[in-house]
Amino acid sequence: MAAFWVPAVPAAAMIPGAASAARPYLALDQDFPDPAVLHYHGKYYAYSTNSNGHEVPVATATDLYGHWTAQSQDALPELGAWAADGFTWAPDVSRLIDGRFLLYYTARDSASGRQCIGAATAANPAGPFVPVGSTSLVCPAADGGAIDPAAFVDTHGRRYLVYKNDGNAIGLPTYLYVQRVAADGVTLLGRPIATIRNGTAEGNLIEAPFLVQHGRQYVMFYSYGAWYDASYTEGYATAPSLAGPWKKSDRALLSTTAFGGAVTGPGGMSVLRGNGGRAEQRRPGGATGDSEIVFHGVRSDPGFHRALYVDHLSWSGGTPVAAGTTG
Repeated sequence: MAAFWVPAVPAAAMIPGAASAARPYLALDQDFPDPAVLHYHGKYYAYSTNSNGHEVPVATATDLYGHWTAQSQDALPELGAWAADGFTWAPDVSRLIDGRFLLYYTARDSASGRQCIGAATAANPAGPFVPVGSTSLVCPAADGGAIDPAAFVDTHGRRYLVYKNDGNAIGLPTYLYVQRVAADGVTLLGRPIATIRNGTAEGNLIEAPFLVQHGRQYVMFYSYGAWYDASYTEGYATAPSLAGPWKKSDRALLSTTAFGGAVTGPGGMSVLRGNGGRAEQRRPGGATGDSEIVFHGVRSDPGFHRALYVDHLSWSGGTPVAAGTTG
């Protein structure tokens, strides 16, 4: 999951109703896993892993902490020719410099049987997105495939694709990669940079990377644990450059315990990105202010689903803190 991130003003000043909203805010109580969010022309757009018969579901709201509506249309009604239906995971949408919207998505590669990353573009953030090319964008089948794409634009305007190799699918380690891309978001430049991998603390996988800059450091958010239960957790690592050295935090950002049981298995987190609908431009100095996050949590009533939550993200020095947690 994934991305252009611009620091926001404090939530209570920016978002109607934010000061009184419960933390974390249950925005959409239906299956909406691995959410990504975009703000454009006064409206919020959220995208999720396939559910309810849609490859890429879309929900919208005019108030991040207000009423969210699941849209009837599928943002990606047709997958790329390389992909099989029904396994479309963790989409990410960002705006290109030319004004188009770029969708990264994960789907099942028909040739290798592995999950791989594709791209699509649209003139409207709700779609319909049209696949780019006839082949996947990133598909390292020997490493288990690739999933959970996210776009990232640095303070110099350089664009990157962040993703995870799906190594745990074939008994291999999982790494989070950063791949430089051209301004079109689909032309790969150079070789991918391996950042961090799963270790003892995370078990057999890390996934759902989301990269931001905070001051002079890079911050890589990621999930680990079992996506279907209370073990799912959001961690993060920091580095002075994309090449590292990367240092994992010894504290979780989001967890069932940190939320005091208010959310079960929080993860698949994205940070609100966008700058009021203009083409992508970075503020000098990077992401140094507060912002908002979206993520999913497991719920069992009326049946198992991963619901959409929203919370405020602030920084204590170089440490990110979600408002609804115990810190």
